[in-house]
Amino acid sequence: MENVKGQLKQKLGERELDIMQALWKNGSATVSDVHQSLLAERGDVAYTTIQTMLNRLEAKGLVTRDDSDRAHRYRPVLKENAAVNGAIRRLAERFFSGSVEALATRLVEKDLNMKQLDRIQQLIDAHRRKGESNK
Repeated sequence: MENVKGQLKQKLGERELDIMQALWKNGSATVSDVHQSLLAERGDVAYTTIQTMLNRLEAKGLVTRDDSDRAHRYRPVLKENAAVNGAIRRLAERFFSGSVEALATRLVEKDLNMKQLDRIQQLIDAHRRKGESNK
């Protein structure tokens, strides 16, 4: 499922992502915990659907299951940062011919307010300073 750099080869489906986000938020969770979290955030979702999807995520190697308690606990194996980076890479490949620069340009050209633009500039400046100190 993951390549040697730890990047996700296959995208997560929408519901899989919802489940992974619940696990990333809590560190570990039972099926019931995930179900309650998704009910609060997304509305109607069946307990058995969550159970089935957690089992599939385990089969894919994206979560682990601890069977030591009566209620099995699931923990994410896939790191949130790896999932985000993979999604950004796929977005850039799909819409911007693989150019992350073109993706970033499009985001900046979108209707951002001055506060958002200032924050982005601060991040760019900090990244440049970090790069210069590594030379």
